[in-house]
Amino acid sequence: MSSQPPSKPPKTILSQLTQVVQTIHAKVNLQAVALKPNARVPELWVQDANTNKSDVYPLVGDRYVLGRSSKSCDIIVRNPVVSQVHLSLERYGRRGRRFIIKDQNSTNGIYRGRRRLSSLLLYHGDTLTIGPPELAASVELQYVYPPPWYIQGIRYFLYGIGGLIALVVLLIGFQTLRAPSVRPLPEGVTGPVIVYSRDQIPLRQPRTDAHRELRRLSDFSPYLPKAVIASEDSRFYWHFGVDPYGIMRAVVRNLQGGGIREGASTITQQVARSLFPEYVGRANTADRKVREAIIALKLETVYSKDAILKAYLNRVYLGIEAFGFEDAAQFYFDKSAANLNIQEAATLVASLPAPNSYNPIQNYDTSLQLRNRVIDRMHALGMISREEANRARRSRIEVSPKARQILS
Repeated sequence: MSSQPPSKPPKTILSQLTQVVQTIHAKVNLQAVALKPNARVPELWVQDANTNKSDVYPLVGDRYVLGRSSKSCDIIVRNPVVSQVHLSLERYGRRGRRFIIKDQNSTNGIYRGRRRLSSLLLYHGDTLTIGPPELAASVELQYVYPPPWYIQGIRYFLYGIGGLIALVVLLIGFQTLRAPSVRPLPEGVTGPVIVYSRDQIPLRQPRTDAHRELRRLSDFSPYLPKAVIASEDSRFYWHFGVDPYGIMRAVVRNLQGGGIREGASTITQQVARSLFPEYVGRANTADRKVREAIIALKLETVYSKDAILKAYLNRVYLGIEAFGFEDAAQFYFDKSAANLNIQEAATLVASLPAPNSYNPIQNYDTSLQLRNRVIDRMHALGMISREEANRARRSRIEVSPKARQILS
């Protein structure tokens, strides 16, 4: 009885196709893959310990296997440290722009420094070693996929912004240590200066009487705080002493105008500048603005908004040796600041940017124009009705005869 070797089972079409695909896949030379000139794909740089040059493998597929086996691996590294099948690279995420590296139960592992990894999501510039770094025959892997130029530009911009913020924080911290206490508020206002001759005769009579202040915010005319907020700081009751939106708006407008045309000082910052001139200073510098902001933040921490607004109304400089709206109202209108009407309150507030230049006696037309602008702003913010605004705009600026005589 003759014995014949058992016949091999016939190969199916599916198994034959699988074998062909595996054979072709194993023979693909990734280094020879031709890419379009502007194509951006991730790359794996492999440098053997015995060479000074890295082999570059473009990662255009979804999964790669690295090892010594030419049959099972896409990326073949002939090194005794490398296992037959050492690691895999798989595309990660919905967009698939990054790869995750996984150890395939290799003998010598994957290392990042001295730490052995089982898997790692790769970022541009990540450098790993196959085998411990102490081994002379270890293989270095580097993942290379730099972001587009505009992403790098955004990163550098954000780094710059972060550095600038850190610098500002350090400067603020340094200045805060030097800042004076804001409790209690300094007097800040003295009476008029009178210069006498040798025989005790005044060389010039003071333009205003002794400084006077009102005790409560409610003692002022209701139109006066509204006019100040409308003209100087419409977000006074919303910000914390410094108005970031106002600062950005001023920066944009100044850049567009090619110079400093608009400030961003809040009412609280103006109080800080008026009451702490020795610390804040007078120079128009960034350092002064920082000191001004520090005092403003401290004021907002200690005092209520109404207390700060009352201090502003009582202490702000209004020209002609007048500090505060009570002094200015007595001088220009011969009445208390408690009794000012809309047009009178708007007239005094309109002079705040340059009190000696915009006074209603020596520069009537400019004062009238600025007054009407304040009235329009009050109406736009809903502080007064349309009828009140129209009536106030139609009125003339009537000043006291005494003030006209002194300034004429």
